[in-house]
Amino acid sequence: TDHTLAILSNGDEDMLEASKRHIGFPFNYVISVQVVGYFKPHKSTYRKAVEIMGIAPNEILFVANHAFDCIGAKSCGIPTAFIDRRRRPFGHTPHQPDIVVKDFKELADVLS
Repeated sequence: TDHTLAILSNGDEDMLEASKRHIGFPFNYVISVQVVGYFKPHKSTYRKAVEIMGIAPNEILFVANHAFDCIGAKSCGIPTAFIDRRRRPFGHTPHQPDIVVKDFKELADVLS
């Protein structure tokens, strides 16, 4: 793939390591908030992930199915895609997602 794939999770490193084999495809980075010391949506969490990956925030697309994740990423200058599986309103915030789709297939279609 021409894209760098990463997971940023509130899960601990042991849980993420055990989960890797069930994902079905490799990620370049699997980052636990454990390395930062703050849970998402704290800004430090997203900033540390950007630092670890060595990619400019505006070159990342943060994909999430929770509004708090999108809000945290957007507050750090990271573009976001919101997977709205639950069909709930996103809420009133200045940090609206850049893309809203119903599932990953629709996201792939939008990005192609």
